[in-house]
Amino acid sequence: MDLSQGEALRIEDLHFRYVGDEEDVLDGLDMVLGRGETLCIAGASGMGKSLLLRLIAGLDKPDSGALYYFGEHLPLSQHTALEVAKRGVELIFQNGALISNLTVRENISVPLYYHHRGTDEEIERRVNMALDLMRVRDEEDKYPHMLSSGVAKRVAIARAWAMDPRLLLMDEPTAGLDNYNRNSLLPLIDNMQALFKTSMILVTHDLLIARELGADLCFLENKRLSQRMKFEEWLTVDLPIAHEMFRNLRDFRSDISRS
Repeated sequence: MDLSQGEALRIEDLHFRYVGDEEDVLDGLDMVLGRGETLCIAGASGMGKSLLLRLIAGLDKPDSGALYYFGEHLPLSQHTALEVAKRGVELIFQNGALISNLTVRENISVPLYYHHRGTDEEIERRVNMALDLMRVRDEEDKYPHMLSSGVAKRVAIARAWAMDPRLLLMDEPTAGLDNYNRNSLLPLIDNMQALFKTSMILVTHDLLIARELGADLCFLENKRLSQRMKFEEWLTVDLPIAHEMFRNLRDFRSDISRS
């Protein structure tokens, strides 16, 4: 039995160095994501988390290593955004990257037309489903500057979902959101995963996302990914990265237990 058939993504011995730098940013990074799994990646700023998403999405090319998408090896010579997108991978940028002079509906439909994803009627039906899934139907005729940050995030996710992704990459999906918009967004992401079994990787500083989505959590440190654990396991494990990243939560729990 080929175990890779159950994988959405496999990365082996990935190396990346910016031109002119003397050291790798990522040095021997390995990772496996199962189909339908959600993985949260956290860590200190500047460690290369967003870069890792760009590498997976084909926007940057590794210096060496191997990447497999849904069991298929993609040679580095073919590692481009277009080739990765053909394999059903979509990246949602932290700022949403909506096109300013297009309405919400047009922002969602443009990639579908560009990639010839069906007839006009099929594309319209897909856009309507995305608008409803992310609860932005009332904003379909508005332009990006008219949207709150929370709604703009949902539109960006709707645009990516409309492309029927097999693997969805999200860079800081809750960054810049107030508690109301954050708490409104996460159930929509959770519903999307539950309904469509979309594989997801979320880069985030918001560690609680892992608990709320029931996802595994790992950290990018020392140019590689740490082991994966559930949120509650990270709270109790005796590892330096756990003490560093969960210090405030541990202190809070300790204060509660003493009161």
